[in-house]
Amino acid sequence: MIALSVYFVTLNEEKRLSLALEKAAPLADEIVVVDSGSVDGTESVAKKYGATFIFHPWKSIGHQVSFAEKCCSNRWVLRLDADEVLSDELVEEIRRVKEEPRYDGYKLRIGDMFPGRSAPLRLVRHSRWIRLYNRDAMEMSGRFGHDDVVFKVKNPRIKTLNGFVHHFSYFGLNNLFQKRLRASDMQLKRAIEEGKNYSPWRMIGASFFNFLKVFFIDRFFLYGFWGYIHAVSVGHHRFLKFAKFYEHVSLSKHGYPGLEDNGTDLKE
Repeated sequence: MIALSVYFVTLNEEKRLSLALEKAAPLADEIVVVDSGSVDGTESVAKKYGATFIFHPWKSIGHQVSFAEKCCSNRWVLRLDADEVLSDELVEEIRRVKEEPRYDGYKLRIGDMFPGRSAPLRLVRHSRWIRLYNRDAMEMSGRFGHDDVVFKVKNPRIKTLNGFVHHFSYFGLNNLFQKRLRASDMQLKRAIEEGKNYSPWRMIGASFFNFLKVFFIDRFFLYGFWGYIHAVSVGHHRFLKFAKFYEHVSLSKHGYPGLEDNGTDLKE
């Protein structure tokens, strides 16, 4: 049986981390929690489950997960966020992988959880990311704003597991829209770093057409009004991405009394 390190990156996740650790801890031979400066009880929760708790200043999600991965002592690792809870089905699948891994990496299905739901709906579009993997074959890219893996071998063998990660990202509407604002700030920084040049015309219809995609094509209408709220917030987020880029370009050229750039500290 392989040894498995489970790693998290956190910031003020006292209220959600315990549920994620409760499901993941029985699978883990090592738990690593890399924190960017929590002021709540995140550290106490992590240490309750025997985790190694490490402070590391935040630059971007890409840098943070890459650092956390390097803190793991085992070749096989499982990356989770504090708001991601393994389903019972997925726990059993990962347990079987530990007994005899036949692939270099495994994609996990990550489904959104809304109030009143006991599990994600399989018919609704969900994310599939490589989260369980052998570091001899792949590793976190470390790119600014990206938490994806890059391959170290040609044609790695990858399989998608059937069970779900339950994604409890909803933490109140105020938190949701503040999260979208912060995320769009990071997208602006990433666009500048990568030399992107978005046309301002991409603002036009961004909210409406992305709403249509999420609500109808991705089938979030199956979640009722929560699906509607989610689709609206995604559409608004896409609008913010292009609007903030246009604001940055305009202020860089013309300035405006009392404003420097777009009000976002782009040097962080």
